Amino acid sequence: MSLGEKDEIANEVINKFKEVQKKKVTSDYRSPTVHVSHLTQPCIRRSWYDFHEPPTEPDYSSICNFFAGTILHENAPLSKRNEVPLGANIRTMKPIKSKEVTDLIKYDCVTGTVDDIIEREGEIVIIDKKTYNGAKKTLKEPDPDYVNQINIYKLLLHINEGVEAKYGCIIYLDKVKSFKDPTAFVFDLKPLQTIKEEVIRKLDYLKMTIEPDRTVTWRCNWCPHKSVCNPPMDLKGNWS
Repeated sequence: MSLGEKDEIANEVINKFKEVQKKKVTSDYRSPTVHVSHLTQPCIRRSWYDFHEPPTEPDYSSICNFFAGTILHENAPLSKRNEVPLGANIRTMKPIKSKEVTDLIKYDCVTGTVDDIIEREGEIVIIDKKTYNGAKKTLKEPDPDYVNQINIYKLLLHINEGVEAKYGCIIYLDKVKSFKDPTAFVFDLKPLQTIKEEVIRKLDYLKMTIEPDRTVTWRCNWCPHKSVCNPPMDLKGNWS
């Protein structure tokens, strides 16, 4: 077999794997509802674009990250209550399934999937798994976005089951170390009314007919809507 033929086989195998990744991401891709993650982005304009601009295909880096996360969640249940789908109309405080959300009430409803729910000494704990690159990031405290995410899960869980989780827990898994030496942060969750008010405020932003103000962070560099948003050069800093 010639070197050229070996290269062809290698490329074919690589392309097959990439097709598997893309297929998995496409099949598991979120429904066109407001997902919990839409409400925890530092920049609400990014989430607004998700609903008001033509959809964009995820780039290969995003596909890889989503694929790795899917494999992790499918194979690492931490409790009997694992991968729990939740949905609710936040304004009416009524449960709803993703497929029941219509355009008329799209910006009233939020959906999401809780990684794990455990009960310890009578108190409910909501757990979320997150991967990170330990070579580039030092963990000192949980990311505010992820803390907000679990708080919203608390609200959804209450609307669906009438229970009130007291604690959130984020377990960080270092991809560089193949998930060796995980780090976990446990924190108190906010009062339900506070969470509800914050969620409704962000839903109102998403419902606007004009784009809300941007929040420029290092994430702008990887935003799928960067070309549409096009922040002024003096705001881009070193992210462009």
